[in-house]
Amino acid sequence: MRSVFALVPSLFFTTAVAAETVTFAGSSTIMPIMEAMTPVLEQHGLSPEIQGGGSSAGLKAAKMGMAEVGMMSRSLTPREQETINHKVIASDWLVIIAHADAPYQDITSEQVVGVYTGAENTLHGEKVNAIAKEGGRATKKVFDEYFKLAGKLDPGLIIIGANGQAIASVAQDPNGMAYISYIAAAKAIEQGEPIKMLTLDGVAGSPENVRSGAYDLSRSLILVYTDKNQALMDRIIAVLSTPEAAEVFAASGVMSSL
Repeated sequence: MRSVFALVPSLFFTTAVAAETVTFAGSSTIMPIMEAMTPVLEQHGLSPEIQGGGSSAGLKAAKMGMAEVGMMSRSLTPREQETINHKVIASDWLVIIAHADAPYQDITSEQVVGVYTGAENTLHGEKVNAIAKEGGRATKKVFDEYFKLAGKLDPGLIIIGANGQAIASVAQDPNGMAYISYIAAAKAIEQGEPIKMLTLDGVAGSPENVRSGAYDLSRSLILVYTDKNQALMDRIIAVLSTPEAAEVFAASGVMSSL
């Protein structure tokens, strides 16, 4: 009598190779890019789990081992660079948004400073409800440094967290104004949210103007990791350098640095 094991060997001796799970945590700007990158990573045996929380949270998660990879949408300080490895994967930029019905299309740098310091709370005769990001958000750090707002912000500003909160707040307030990543703004407008991107000093925050240097409210998108995860990061960077990944970066509205 033939053994049942000989009849169906594949049921007992064939094993599937499981994908390696990788946790990414941090920047709400990089989060949707990595979500869109999931199919590309999976094709190369990596199964991503993606969490938000902001850039500072991403740095902390990577350092403490709560995530293999931290996502940061701001440059690391010299001190931070001493404690963590990092890799720039792309460039993004910030735009200032207002409600779609706001009676103006442009804002000057001087007006931005006035609105966010409280020296000016109207534009073209219309009241402005300025919205700022909470501490620990890379968007806030980049914005405050660009306009030299450190220590000068109006204490009465509306404070929010992720890009989605800023979009929802402006969409519901005809007088609202906020600053968010270009990726988030473009996607929200495409989905029909009643917001618009303002030009800054007469220059649109378009990919073409960023490439030419005409619009320079930009920042680096960075992945951070410990020495322990160097081999894993090498695999991730190899995947993010493929033509398939380049298409995802382009579709996300950022410029790949790989």
